[in-house]
Amino acid sequence: MPAAARRPGLTRLGLALFAVGLVFTAVTVLPFFLGQGNRPLWLNAGCLLAPIGLTLALIGAVRAGRADQRAASAAVDQHVG
Repeated sequence: MPAAARRPGLTRLGLALFAVGLVFTAVTVLPFFLGQGNRPLWLNAGCLLAPIGLTLALIGAVRAGRADQRAASAAVDQHVG
């Protein structure tokens, strides 16, 4: 079984945080178009979840890809040798 199928935890966590961060961003930005003022600090801080989530998802995807590559390389070496 590929490593990506075994360990998608970091990628899923990153994608979930990214989605939540996008919701925070929409909730923060859309009222400005309606003429409302500043939003609370906690709402602005929640927007930081999007880049954090994107970073975690990319790290998880790279780690899973490298693990798959190592497993495939080991299988080829075992088959050839």
